[in-house]
Amino acid sequence: MNKTQAILTNIENFKDNHLLISVYSILYGRKSLVVFGGKSKKKNSSYIKGLVSEIEFNQENTCVNSNIIQSYNWFLFDKYRLKTVDYICYLIGKLLFLEDERSNILKYYINLISKMNLSESYISEFLLLELEILKTSGYQPDLNENILAKIFKEIDFQNLTTNEEIITKINSDFEAQSQFFDFMGRVVSRVLINLNINLPFSRSEIIQKN
Repeated sequence: MNKTQAILTNIENFKDNHLLISVYSILYGRKSLVVFGGKSKKKNSSYIKGLVSEIEFNQENTCVNSNIIQSYNWFLFDKYRLKTVDYICYLIGKLLFLEDERSNILKYYINLISKMNLSESYISEFLLLELEILKTSGYQPDLNENILAKIFKEIDFQNLTTNEEIITKINSDFEAQSQFFDFMGRVVSRVLINLNINLPFSRSEIIQKN
């Protein structure tokens, strides 16, 4: 039996009263698991796209138990926050396959959901998570000083070497965050085009009322 913390990235009906769920964890990568009886009233609240749960599954890829670790108030979320969850789950589902214990995907995702639950600005958490998804999937953009100087005209990024340091630097500057959001949009678009992947909606829709 295997047990791990995971993000539920997709939920589909599967025969009769069952579900087919896609999950991502840093220990097992992407997994597709069957939840027998998953559509029952007793279980269906445990299987919602975007939840972070402790998933227990066997060698036959059957999910035998799920305990919610981090949920989100989806019934109170506006369409922009809901699309943010959809977008992140979509990226994870399309770009991440293998396990990576060094990845901060779950940590950054929980930080993002926590901000959205508090109805606080979440653009910094979103950008950091987006960068981490690209980094974990092998598509990390080159963010050297010359590149950053072209994105931000009046901010000094000398001696900043990590994604966290870069995002922290612009954390209280909404204009800089918007500039980096646009830059990341071009990066993600280029990655997805090269992989023949189409987003189901415009990325710009997820941040308009943040």
